[in-house]
Amino acid sequence: MELLLLTLFLTLFSALSVSSTQTIVQGFPTLTPQTSLSVEKETDFLISPNRTFSSGFYKVGTNAFCFSIWFTNSLNKTVVWMANRDRPVNGKQSQLTLRKSGNLVLTDAGGSVMWATDTFSQGQVEVRLLDTGNLVLVTNSENVIWQSFDYPTDTLLPTQLLVRNTTLVSMRGRGAYLSGYYKFKFDDNNVLNLIYDGPMISSIYWPSTLRETVFYFGRTPYNSSRVAFFNERGRFRSSDNLKFNASNFGVGPKRRLMLDYDGILRLYSLDGATGLWEVTWQPGGVDVCKVQGLCGPYGFCRYNPLPTCSCPYGFYRIDLSDWSKGCSPRFNLTCNSTTTNQLDFVMIPNMDYYGYDLNTYGLGLSFESCRNACLIDCKCQGFVYSLDGKGECFPKRTLLNGFQMLDLSRVAHVKVPRDIVISHKGKVLNTTSDLNCSAAEVMVSSGGGSGISGGGEDTKRNGFMKLLISFVGSAAIIEMVCIGLGWWFVLRKHVHEELVNMGYIVLALGFKRFTYAELKRATLNFKQEIGKGGEENEYNRLVQFVRQKIKQDMLVEVIDPRLNHAYSDGKLETLVKVALMCVGEDCDTRPAMSKVVELLSGDDEKNIDDKEGDN
Repeated sequence: MELLLLTLFLTLFSALSVSSTQTIVQGFPTLTPQTSLSVEKETDFLISPNRTFSSGFYKVGTNAFCFSIWFTNSLNKTVVWMANRDRPVNGKQSQLTLRKSGNLVLTDAGGSVMWATDTFSQGQVEVRLLDTGNLVLVTNSENVIWQSFDYPTDTLLPTQLLVRNTTLVSMRGRGAYLSGYYKFKFDDNNVLNLIYDGPMISSIYWPSTLRETVFYFGRTPYNSSRVAFFNERGRFRSSDNLKFNASNFGVGPKRRLMLDYDGILRLYSLDGATGLWEVTWQPGGVDVCKVQGLCGPYGFCRYNPLPTCSCPYGFYRIDLSDWSKGCSPRFNLTCNSTTTNQLDFVMIPNMDYYGYDLNTYGLGLSFESCRNACLIDCKCQGFVYSLDGKGECFPKRTLLNGFQMLDLSRVAHVKVPRDIVISHKGKVLNTTSDLNCSAAEVMVSSGGGSGISGGGEDTKRNGFMKLLISFVGSAAIIEMVCIGLGWWFVLRKHVHEELVNMGYIVLALGFKRFTYAELKRATLNFKQEIGKGGEENEYNRLVQFVRQKIKQDMLVEVIDPRLNHAYSDGKLETLVKVALMCVGEDCDTRPAMSKVVELLSGDDEKNIDDKEGDN
């Protein structure tokens, strides 16, 4: 009886919930003269005939709303257009009104006009939201006197035209709906471009104009009609000959072309069952970390594993919610003829700041000559030196467009007061403040203040102990996993692949956090020189990559730079060798936990060398 009552209650509750939801999403088909939509009424919104799109007040912040259009059935109401993205209205007493004159007006709590269509009609006008997502003002003779398709924000919908006078403008950041600094538009040469238009500078970053012209990509600047669009099947065509299709080309899913806040243009398709979006196209050859202006002045982008903005040591992030504002120094940099001996450089390996060179000092220039030239030049904020053997020196008047890649054979040097620089055995180290605010990253980020604390033997010992504890803990987990995977081998015969995967995890925990992009480069796109390749080979190549760095005496390149070199080189080498033993292909040859402790204690160094030599 109790079960029956519970079932009836749940059924009734579900029915009421559905009924309530249906009431909420009813919406209005049109807005007629001298009627309004109120920000305070959740049911005050327009809806398209097939219910694909809704239009009403969308919350963009605390007590801040924008009149918007969104996909009705997408998760979290994906917005495709905003009337007042840079001038949100109050959450009380704000309203959208169609005046008798034919003008659609958005007013704030005090009656101030925050946005309007500036239209006029002697006949009667009504507002409709079409099935295409286009909000229109239509006269009684069915003439459209205004449409939202002529004023896009960051999104293009199927059949919506992008022409010479329209521009897609990105959001400022994730969840920040203010206009950002990235634009997608036709330039004066009739070519569609992705443009960074920041507070200080403006530049085109796609298509590439460095080594290839638009002709290289099959584009043409000779058609001055300047029109682009894509259809419901996912086919994009432009007058400059830019062509692409969605990867799921065909009639079916709802689509949108969006210029994201990170400066990348992406075509999305909606999964009707989940309400989630899938990327079905984005420009080839555009690396997120190479999008100009992404991390602002002094900042640089790296994969961790997602694109993350960081600051050089001695700098702090200006705005935690806005990457583009970059980093600011924690010091006052005084530069004149009497202070140059008080200046030095923070070094960031595998790093470049693209553009804004003072000049190129030429090929074959020694590092010291390059360094000294920047040191005495007060206009030089830093320099980038190439390690490809050509001796290229790039002094920078502005440090923008920074990006760090594992395979980049350049080193960036940022000018700072000498007391900021951390030195160890004559080397200037890479010290960064990670801008990723996840809990794991906050713990390892650089602290406040402009000075450097710690150092000496205590710092070395502490750094090594942290590394040792981290590794031993990881090794213990690996040993337990090995036991479990042994049973898995008996049951499913997949132990080899899983153990190799866990070997990669050991490397990732103990050493530098390699990104997918870095692994792809380090392993030659996971390619195997002999054989068919396969998933297992990704990790084999990573292990070989680390072993090669040991032979080249370049261990520093695989160690997480946030350790600030606060460890003993000898103990580090021991630790790495033991780690490589623990990721051997044959599980039976991997040392037990007790043996790991013995090896790390330094009592069996000969055994380490012998085993490593066998590999």
